[in-house]
This record gives sequence, C-alpha cells and structure tokens, in this order.
Amino acid sequence: MSAFLKDIRYAVRMLAGTPGFTVAAVICLALGIGGTTAIFTVVHAVLLRPLGYRDPDRLVRLYTEFPKFPNGGLRRFWTSPPEYDELKRRLQSFESLDGWVNSGVNLAGAADPIRVTGTFITGGLFGQLGVTPAMGRGITQADDVDGAPLVIVISDGLWQRAFGRDPSVLGRVVAVNGRNANVAGIMAPGFAFPPGELDAPEMWAPLQLGPPDPKRRGSHYLYLVGRLKPGVSMQVAQSEVDRHVQQSQAELGANGHPFSPDQHPIVMYPLHEEVVRSIRPALLTLMGAVGFVLLIACVNVANLLLARAEARQREIAIRKALGAGLGQLIRQFTIEGLLLSTAGAAAGIALAAAGLRIMVAAGKASIPRASEVSIDPTVLMVTLGVCLITALFFGLAPLAQIAAGTLHDALKATGGRTAGSITANRFRSILVAGELALALILLIGTGLMMRAFWKLGDVNPGFRAENLLTLRVALPQATYPKPANVSRFWQMIQERATAIPGVVSATAMNGLPPQRPINANDTQIENFTPVPGGPGHNIDYWQTAGDHFFETMGIRLVEGRYFDARDVDGATPTVVINRTMAHTYYGNESPIGRRVRPGFQDPWRVIVGVVEDVKNAGLDLPAGTELFLPARQVNAPNTIYLALRTAGDPLSIVSAVRAAVRDLDPSLPVSQIRTMTETLDAARSRPRFLTTLLGLFSATALLLAAVGLYGVISYSVTRRTTEFGIRMAMGAEPGDVVRLVAGQGLKLALIGVAAGAAGALALTRLISGLLFGVSSFDPLTFLAMAGLLAAVTAIACVIPALRATKVDPLVALRYE
Repeated sequence: MSAFLKDIRYAVRMLAGTPGFTVAAVICLALGIGGTTAIFTVVHAVLLRPLGYRDPDRLVRLYTEFPKFPNGGLRRFWTSPPEYDELKRRLQSFESLDGWVNSGVNLAGAADPIRVTGTFITGGLFGQLGVTPAMGRGITQADDVDGAPLVIVISDGLWQRAFGRDPSVLGRVVAVNGRNANVAGIMAPGFAFPPGELDAPEMWAPLQLGPPDPKRRGSHYLYLVGRLKPGVSMQVAQSEVDRHVQQSQAELGANGHPFSPDQHPIVMYPLHEEVVRSIRPALLTLMGAVGFVLLIACVNVANLLLARAEARQREIAIRKALGAGLGQLIRQFTIEGLLLSTAGAAAGIALAAAGLRIMVAAGKASIPRASEVSIDPTVLMVTLGVCLITALFFGLAPLAQIAAGTLHDALKATGGRTAGSITANRFRSILVAGELALALILLIGTGLMMRAFWKLGDVNPGFRAENLLTLRVALPQATYPKPANVSRFWQMIQERATAIPGVVSATAMNGLPPQRPINANDTQIENFTPVPGGPGHNIDYWQTAGDHFFETMGIRLVEGRYFDARDVDGATPTVVINRTMAHTYYGNESPIGRRVRPGFQDPWRVIVGVVEDVKNAGLDLPAGTELFLPARQVNAPNTIYLALRTAGDPLSIVSAVRAAVRDLDPSLPVSQIRTMTETLDAARSRPRFLTTLLGLFSATALLLAAVGLYGVISYSVTRRTTEFGIRMAMGAEPGDVVRLVAGQGLKLALIGVAAGAAGALALTRLISGLLFGVSSFDPLTFLAMAGLLAAVTAIACVIPALRATKVDPLVALRYE
C-alpha cells in the first residue's frame, strides 16, 4: 500500500510539473467523456430504461392496417369500437385490453379557461398499467359506463399550472368541453400515458363508448394497448390474432368490414418499442458519432503520453537501472492514466450536465420521454467504466516503446537530439491517421444530414407561410350541440378576424398543415372502378374551407376556380380537389365538371377547381389526395383553425384576436397561437436537432484531429531541430524545410482521407433512413468534406513547418 501511495504522489508531482500537458489531456478527455455521457444519458432514458408501469415488458400495442391503400397503405392505423369490443371478448392471450383517444380539451373551472391535451381511456387502463394517483382515485370500469357522471384525473403539472397545487381541487366540479366533471385524482409527478408523446396529456377521462354498433366497424379512431398473460409470448399472441383475422373474414364476409390477412390485418408490437421507434435511429447515430469523438480524444491523449514517455526515456532507464521492474513501471503509468482520466471524467460529467440541459430544452419537441432524461447511477457507472478503460489504454499505450528500448540506448542518449525511435514515430503516425479517418467519417455523415436538412427547408409546403398567423378554437359539443350554431360561429369569427386592423384576410379550416392526422375518408368517385393494386374510393384528407380560404393561405390555383359567393347553402354543391387527387383519378384529363360524393351519402358535388398540393402528412412525405369542401355548404366541424394574413408582424394582432374570440364566447380558450413560419420550423425540429448535434460533434472531432496532427508534427519538429539546422547550414532553403515537414503531415492526411472515405462508404448507409432527398453515397458531400479535412490538416501542418524554418543553423550546431 505504501508503494502504491508513493506512486500516486509521484504521478501527481509529474502531472503538476507539466501543466500544459495535463490541461491539454484533461480537456481532450472532458470533451470525449462529456459528450459520451450526455448522449448515453439520453439513450439510457429513452431507449433502455423500462417504462414506469407494472411489468412493462408484457405491454403491447395493437393496430389495424390497410396495406393495399395507395402510397404504401395505412400502417399502424386505428381500431373501431366494434372491432375493439370483438377483440376484447375473443382474444385469450391477453390479461386485459384497453383503448384510448387523444384529444384537445377545453377546461374551465380554474382562473381562466385553458386548452389542455387530454386522453380519454377505457375503464381498465389504469389497472392494466398498475398505476394509482398520488392523491384521490383513478378511473374505474364504473366510470366508463355510458351515461355515468364524468370524472377526470389530472397530472401533477396541470394541478400546479391551473390550480396552484390547491389540495381542495379533489372533488371540485370543472367543465370539460362544456360538460361538468368531478376531479377524482391527481397523478404523481412524471406519470405519462400514452408514453413518449411530445405533447404529453395532462388530463384523463373515461371514454364511455356505450354498446358497439356493428354498422360502424369502419369508424376507426381508437388506439389499443394490451397486457399479455404471464408466460404468453408475443409470437403466441400474434398467432392467435392471425387466426382471429382469418375467422373474421369467414364470419362477416366482404361487405361486413371484416379483418383480413391481406386487406385489413392486425399487427402488434411491444409498447416500449413503439415509443422509441421513431427516435431510435437518430439516437443510435448520435451515440456512434460521440463514440468516434471519444476515440479521437483518447488517441490524442495517447499520443501526448507517447511523446511524454519518449521524452522521459532517460528517467525511465535510470529507474530500471536502479531496480524498477516492468510491473512497477506499468503501475506507474497506469496510475498517471487513471488520474488523467478521472480528472477528465469529472470535467466531462460537469460538461455533460450543462450540455444535457441545453440538449433537452432544444430537443423537447423531438425526443420522446425527454422529461425522464437525467444523469442517474447507471449513467455514472457507465462513465466510471469509460474512465477505467481509458486509464488502462493511456497507461499501456506508451509501454510498447518502453519495453522495446534498451538501458544502454536510453542512458547514452541526450535530450532533444533525436527524432525518437522509428517504431514510436510510426505508431504515433498510425494513431493520427486513424484520428483523421474517424473525423472524416463524422464530417461526411454531418454533411449528408446538412444537405438533407437544406433540401427539407426548400420543400414547397403548398402555401405561403409569410405573414400568416394561426390559432385553434374548439367548440364543445355540450354548448354547441347544433350544426347551425357551429356554422354561425365559423362565419362570425371570420368576420371579426377580418375586421381587425392590420389583417389583410382571414379564413377558417378544420385541419392545419403541414402535420395533421390522415382522414382516409370514403369518397365515391363518379365513373371510377377500383382495380387490384390501384387507388380505391378513399381520400387521404378532407378540408373544410372557410371564406377566402385559398387566397388567405396562398394556395395556387392550377385549373378552374376557387370557391366564391356562388358556393353557399342551397346552391349547387361544389368541391375543389388537389393536383394529386386529379392525377390519381383522372390522369391527364380535366376533372372540372366531374362529380364526387363524400362519404357515399352526401349529395354529389361538382369539381370546380384544382389547386396545388398542400403538404399535410409532413414536409418529407407525399402530399396525398385531398378535397376541399366549402364551409357554407356543409356542417362545419367543431374544431376551428383560424388563419389570418397580415400586412405586418402577425404576432402584433394576437391580443386583438383573443379579444374577438372572447367577445363571441368568453368560455372558449384560444390555443396553439403561432405564426405559420413557426409551424414549419416545428415540422423540421427533429432533423434540425440531429443535424445540429452531429455538426457539433463533427466540429469537435475535426478540431481534436487537427490538434493531434499538429502535436505530432510539432513534436517531430522539436526533436529534429539539429537535423534542420544541419540541412540549412548545408544550403537548404526555408521552402525545402516547409515541404519536408508539411509533406510528412499531408501524407498522414491522405492516408486518413482514404481510410475515412472507405469507412464512410460502409457506414453512411446506416443513416440513409434519416436523409431526405440525398443519397447516402452523395459524391459532392464526400468531396466537400474531404476537401475541408485536407484544408484543416494543411493548416495544422504548415504552422510547425514554418516554425522549423526559424531554426538558426549556428545555434543548432552549437547545441549539438
């Protein structure tokens, strides 16, 4: 123990005696370990940590699908209440099966009416999850009976935000969408269901579905979650589900909307897998990127230690001559490495803690379970493991040249006169070339992501986003029970909004692009007969269009006309369709004057116009088919998105818009107020978040690799001072010395670029699913990033090369 303590004291003295080396090593390690800790913290919280429910590995998501629909079919689709009732009664593999619907909710009963995200659940769901409220009670089967008094459970956050954590809120009567409800419970902090939602629900209420109506099997809107019975595997459960699908087709026949293996199957996936499915590739990409940064940092520190060990050869040789064995030297170097890695890990954890706060805040709209991200004991244990591995790496790396040397060579050498052993120089060069290769792989990956993000930014959403303000108002069914009342509100709010000073035009709609749920509504197309593998009588999006809708949104007319004063109640029913729908059903022929019948029940409507496609499913996905219905000819929906085009800053009229809604109905909260530019930015948030982090890691890797190359060349220049002096004394020009030194570095750069390009060709295909409009083998990106790396490495080589030309031959020879 005393020998160990002596080694520690000696290591501390040695590190303290070379502050430049120590600080450089700690900074390199802090960047590598800090980045690794931060990203692993997110990966652990999102991908690895089990969901906070009872036996979460037995929870599965069930979906219906329509794989034969156009554009790849409808995947992971909803289930209808009659289908849910059928599955709940017949499937034996499940201990329980429950459903839910997410919906915006008008909540009144606090200081002001507010709009919150709510989840309406079947009565057994809380029991299935094994969760109970922190205060009060949860939702039970008795609450889920059609006609039962309405109760709600609220989140801890909503309790704080709307009720100031007042415990007397339990039992209080509030209004939920205009209907009285009793606050039955308050969930514990951190509870979330559905898990992983970016807009996390803050209120839960019973669905109260009532008896299933067999005629409404096609009304799909329920999400399902089931708990497998103990001992039942996913494979066994899926086999039972597949058998039921076959039976359903035989029992109901083609006209009964049955389940069908090829037309309408049921699929199931583990719940946790579904929560992280969309973010997993991005997080694993970031984990790989930060692993490269850590490896580059370790290589840099190893190079520093190699150079330091070479400079200490005489000291080590003397210690060996005095009786120190190889084991003692290994222990000494390992302790020095451990001290360095511990200091780097401590600084890295501090850096990770600060970086996590920024990362979670910036990626809150992109990372599911972001609220659960924190540095916990598991993360600290992983960081400790990284610390120990790097310590061993640092400790053992320099021993190769120590073990290869001899006492005689080291003792007769004098400091500063040699360029180091050929083996040591070659090993350092290999490490630097490896650094450059890793940096180039990261740079190419980042370049591809940046090009994809730029292309996404150039996507035409189908409307003009500038000077456009949007907001949402929802009319509760309880207070607006008649369609005439809803339609009247549509017209009045448009008139009030248009009259606001600074507003050029205003309109209303029921779905806001560019990210809205698909409708997939049945629509009869006159004289159209579906063929196998082709489009059916189904339209992706229905849009109820208020007055001056197309003009306000800035949607371009392709053919025909917009809606106008002719398209009112009592006139010929009309409809406008988008370009994709026109091409899908009418090919190169004009659809103007043709007829469609929304829902197979409404009156036939005449197509009067074709407009440009509007992105509804996301900026990176096809627009889909869409038809537009004039609000004055249909029963307007209760959900209203108001769009106002302004002459100046859209945000300057927010208070006036609020006042207009308040004048019409003080009980209505106004929500989702933002400019359309902000809405488009939100649609690009995930690729922007990933690209930003990859760019940060790539810049760090490039800087570390350049520093590593600079260090090797600079060290070589220092050790070859005498050689350069002799060369210049014999007539060598400064340019000759620059070419000699820079050539050494550029040779390493070329090796690194070649190896990095080969590695990128093999690895970038792994991120192809994250790229939009760019091939993972894009030659322009490969060449540009290779050029960037070459430019940076050239600078790193030239600086020490120029320093070599400053050597005074007389001074160098006198030193010799």
